Amino acid sequence: MVRRPGKLERRRRILQAARKVFAQGGYAATRMTDIASAAGVGKGTLYEYFRNKEEILRFEFDRYFAAFETAAATAMARAGSPAAQLLELVRFAFQHLREWESHCAVYVDYFGSARPDDGAAFSLAPIYGDIEQRIRALIEQGKAAGEVEPDVDEAATAELLVSVFDGVVLHGVFVGRPDGTHALLGAALRLVERGILVHEGAPPSAQGAD
Repeated sequence: MVRRPGKLERRRRILQAARKVFAQGGYAATRMTDIASAAGVGKGTLYEYFRNKEEILRFEFDRYFAAFETAAATAMARAGSPAAQLLELVRFAFQHLREWESHCAVYVDYFGSARPDDGAAFSLAPIYGDIEQRIRALIEQGKAAGEVEPDVDEAATAELLVSVFDGVVLHGVFVGRPDGTHALLGAALRLVERGILVHEGAPPSAQGAD
């Protein structure tokens, strides 16, 4: 007897099919019928799970950032000091990007095709605001611990680091990255280490003097 897929398995297939269709044909051009066909389900069955294609994308979008938030917190908790946590956050962000690269390409397509006046479009501002706040807090804690240069601008640095991550995503989508992000991770960690952290055994004013 052939076992019929359960609800969770069917949802997983729908989401997997949607990502594939979004990536191949673009979010704007994709229809619910395209997703249903790729998932091997009827259109009526598809609507039992999702009202429209934006709800599908939003479900995956929320899942992406929920996974980021949970795993990043776990990784940072093992790091110890504020400076170590900041480096671990940068390291984890690049690792997360590698694991979810296909998702990121779809998100770039979605935001590129969304109209500014589209009330249905969802915003990254609250999520990015939370990430920036976490980075600012780590920088402040690092200053108090003598690990971060006292003249570092917390808000500007936090926004820049988030923008760097966004830039890596965009660059990979636009021109491709056959060698992956490993080399970029090393460069990013070096920029943080030598750009805002206090060098061991050197006064803060000497940072970057070499």
